[in-house]
Amino acid sequence: MQKVFSIFAQNLAYYNEESIEGGWLDLPQSPEVIDKYLKEVVKVDDEHEEYEIADIDDNISPFPYASIQWSSVKELNELAIIFSKLDECQREAIQAYLVYSGEEHYSISQLVNICLQADNINYCRYSFEGLEYNQDCSPELKMGYTMAEENGIYIQLQKQGIIDYFDFEKYGESFGYDYELLSNGYFIPNYDIDLDCYSKEEIQEKMNEILNEKLKEQEVSEIEI
Repeated sequence: MQKVFSIFAQNLAYYNEESIEGGWLDLPQSPEVIDKYLKEVVKVDDEHEEYEIADIDDNISPFPYASIQWSSVKELNELAIIFSKLDECQREAIQAYLVYSGEEHYSISQLVNICLQADNINYCRYSFEGLEYNQDCSPELKMGYTMAEENGIYIQLQKQGIIDYFDFEKYGESFGYDYELLSNGYFIPNYDIDLDCYSKEEIQEKMNEILNEKLKEQEVSEIEI
């Protein structure tokens, strides 16, 4: 499975004994790989059960570290499996929702619930003519061009020959009071996300569906080779 994010789990019981036991792991993984990692790398046993997620590759993960630090590796793997099914726009929507909420402490089941409701998040990508040449522009400028085209202002400015005198960045900035402006799109605050919409059983069922789907894809790939 394609990597979603990486974690570094460290055994706290061994740490208290002045020994560092732990290592990096890319997620998601199969349950067998998770069990082997906990046993052989983190050295979890009956006398050394407690561990923490000491670090995370946050260049990839949109999830707040405070929500992950004391979670189990198996729970995080479930989150990674669900997240791996999302497309790029859905992942951006989740990031936008989390940035706007400003909340640092979610349970893993709540984060999974957010992922499963990604399509309910009011997130839109910037869209205007010439966007591909302006990827390095500020979010405010992208928003200004997007809204100017969407509201018909852009074409009116063109007709009147005053488009070069219009401050698109300032115009886009005015939307920042009501919307969350991000690198690739903007978030319109909404309250349609139910953090407890899916039960643990339903989450497990959806995770198994994804795993079975990935397994079938792998089998097809091996047959084609």
